[in-house]
Amino acid sequence: MKLLVVAVLVWAAQAGQLVACATCMGDKNSPATAHMAIAIWVMLAAIMSVLGGVGAFSFHLWRHANTPLEPHEQLITEDFDRYV
Repeated sequence: MKLLVVAVLVWAAQAGQLVACATCMGDKNSPATAHMAIAIWVMLAAIMSVLGGVGAFSFHLWRHANTPLEPHEQLITEDFDRYV
């Protein structure tokens, strides 16, 4: 009896693949599959370009974090308490 139940479950699981469309099953000859692959690559490129921009800006901030101030900016940060 258990063997019959297992056999029916295996057959039922395989029957779902018979009625699946080309997009769900990933038919390699289907134009929809090729277009879906292109769409995935475009979305990956968009995400990677945004992450690359965040990384480049972070690198820019890290590189310029300890640069000395310009002479005109040093006057702004000068301690004026000794003049009062």
